[in-house]
Amino acid sequence: MKKLVAAVAVAGFLLAGGGAAWAQSDGTAGSGASGGAAQQGRRGHGARLALQTAATTIGVSPQDLAGQIRDGKTVAAVATEHSVDPGSVVNAVVAALTQRIDQAAAQGKIDANRADLAKQKVPDIANRFVNQTKSKQSQGGRRAVLKDAANAAAKEIGISVADLKQARKDGKSIAQVAKDHNKSVDDVVNAIVKQATSDIDQAVKDGKLDSKKADQIKQKLPDRVKQLVNREPKQRGNATTPTTTAATTT
Repeated sequence: MKKLVAAVAVAGFLLAGGGAAWAQSDGTAGSGASGGAAQQGRRGHGARLALQTAATTIGVSPQDLAGQIRDGKTVAAVATEHSVDPGSVVNAVVAALTQRIDQAAAQGKIDANRADLAKQKVPDIANRFVNQTKSKQSQGGRRAVLKDAANAAAKEIGISVADLKQARKDGKSIAQVAKDHNKSVDDVVNAIVKQATSDIDQAVKDGKLDSKKADQIKQKLPDRVKQLVNREPKQRGNATTPTTTAATTT
């Protein structure tokens, strides 16, 4: 997710470079390198601390928690399964990371001002760690959702996925492709929304997404899908072809 540099960006190395790193940091790795590797090591220490703190609060081993994250669960979901309030896990992680920052300041690794700035970010970092952690496997799940969306769009338009991809490579939006085939853009949007909703419901059923988050995602689906359908891809390797860019989601 976010790459942060050097020891001064304490809050950043506590993030450990994203969800996959959380899952990989099961408390067994070591460090001792310098330069870029040292930065990764500092991030790893922060990730392991958060993982170990969460695991202790929940009452499982760091390895078990890391495994469940790799399986696509959030820390909050694991906590709930063990009758532990996710909020208490967030608070424990905040306390542990804050203490780590204070130690770094006391040892002269960062100055007081940067320590204060880092600590201001800790609650948000801890909250995202507990409630939004994503493993590489769940990233694969997002790719599967996009694949399903492409399949739904192609089927509604009446063309192959390969043809739709080629049209996208040629600079056309999905909406333009639909119009080229005399298909309703709204019907394409509705088909993608229907498929995405099915994927979200399945994720909830599989325990990979909590129902509250699923409801929030589904509320935003129509607008997000409309943006996807109407967005024109960037052109590559053709300076004479006009391009249109659009805002993307996180």
